[in-house]
Amino acid sequence: MNRSFQTLLAAAALVVAGGCQQKDSSPIKTTSAGETNVSSPADSLKARGQSLVRVVNAVTSGGDVSVLVSDQPLFRDVKPGSVTDYREITNNLANFSVRAAGIADGFMIAEKERILRKGNRYTIFLIAENISKSTLRVVHDDLIPESGKARIRVIHAAPGGPALDVNIAGATDKLFSGVNFTSEAGYKDLAPGTVTLELKAKDRLKVLLRLPAMDLERGTATTIVITGASNLGFFTFTDALMAKTPKA
Repeated sequence: MNRSFQTLLAAAALVVAGGCQQKDSSPIKTTSAGETNVSSPADSLKARGQSLVRVVNAVTSGGDVSVLVSDQPLFRDVKPGSVTDYREITNNLANFSVRAAGIADGFMIAEKERILRKGNRYTIFLIAENISKSTLRVVHDDLIPESGKARIRVIHAAPGGPALDVNIAGATDKLFSGVNFTSEAGYKDLAPGTVTLELKAKDRLKVLLRLPAMDLERGTATTIVITGASNLGFFTFTDALMAKTPKA
């Protein structure tokens, strides 16, 4: 075998190996409201049978909440509109609960959402259904966009709000169509740049909420949480893959 053909085979092997690598193999940095935290690579947990879980308190009109697993505190004093860091957890959320002041039993995960897949990331959203009742929604986090792209998703956490269409201001095509309350429509990958998003009731022309211009950077995943009731509001948080730490 000649040297040039050996070199070609070696290059091909690298491409194949790279395509099979776990994408979430480096730490993830999360930024929300000026605060930053870093979580471990998800693939390092897979062999240990663990998953990564964080909590978003989307009840912006409420107070701080506590998060427990088997009655042991996992997060304390999670403020409205805030995002916790990721924590390692086993693949079952049966004993996971969120408790607010004055609610002794707390809110539990729906049975169909209790099983997690090892080595994955999840965000659990606390969402108000009405003044007296809240619910927990488990969402799988797939935070690494296609090469050269930026990723966004929208979570509808506005009680009483209509199904929402989301588009870039001035564009005719919708980014997301008919996002229902407590739901999300998956991710969309966009070219990096500055965008202004508009929210409308499904198939309507009136803009209900126009978000300030957002800078979507390459390699990031931005989550937009829609809140409020009669008047829509929002908050965001952004995840980014960090460079691997060089070995000593």
